[in-house]
Amino acid sequence: MRYLDSVTLARLKNVRFDVRRHMAEGHLTGRHSSVRHGFSQEFAQYRTYVPGDELKRLDWKVYARKDRFFIKEYQEEKSLRTYLLLDASGSMGFGASGEPKWELACRLTMAMAYLILGTGDATGLVTFDTEPRAFLAPRQSFSHLELMDRALESARVGGETDLGAVLRHVVSRIPRRSLIVLVSDLLGDARGILDTVKAFHARKHRVLVLQVLDPMERDLGLDGPVLFESMERPETLRCETSLVRDAYREAFERQQRLYQASFHGRGIHYGVFYTDQSWHKTLTRYLALQHALG
Repeated sequence: MRYLDSVTLARLKNVRFDVRRHMAEGHLTGRHSSVRHGFSQEFAQYRTYVPGDELKRLDWKVYARKDRFFIKEYQEEKSLRTYLLLDASGSMGFGASGEPKWELACRLTMAMAYLILGTGDATGLVTFDTEPRAFLAPRQSFSHLELMDRALESARVGGETDLGAVLRHVVSRIPRRSLIVLVSDLLGDARGILDTVKAFHARKHRVLVLQVLDPMERDLGLDGPVLFESMERPETLRCETSLVRDAYREAFERQQRLYQASFHGRGIHYGVFYTDQSWHKTLTRYLALQHALG
């Protein structure tokens, strides 16, 4: 696979994404048990104990035989469904400091898919620009990763996007109480994006946001007169960068602070990934923080 090669898998070997620890109401539970108890439940399988599981569900007879902790699972237990929403608009093709943002976004998307499947939960993929493009319904099989990888390898970035509008359209098709992982540069109308992401909570979703950026978009590290060409519309803009750099950086930082404060206030886990940084180290730190915050 292009985005889950042997090197990537080795980097993810010790990375954990534990959705089962979110046991409280309003949090995700991974495989969460039915509220019904008693003899109506049919035994399905054993699985390895993970921190956060109820101790009363440990099977001590199996522990006596194998000297390891196992949990009983039943047919009525449901798998959490995760939807990976990947921005494929034209701006995602930008890359002044190395590989394009799209390549980093694809690696992060596939890494999250791999980690989620490792918990026993189902994951699916939606790519979008002005409207949803590729759609792969959630599945629990690791073979689903090959379909996702091929979909991303064949995808092409391009076109304009109204991120807020397209997210509203996508999420209207997603069943309630799912995990949504949004991978995007979040460039556009910040207020509209925030209003849409916040509305996910009205449908009982839990949301993770992975923002992918190029350092040039943060620093505007160019000198002299520059002709800028839009990657989403047939527009150009010529300006003297030294005259606008300070104002640009201030506006960029203001937007980033707005995202951070707004997402944090809603319990949405938000991380920023730059193309000139080690993506797997940044992802490890992001997930460790997500785990600590709960």
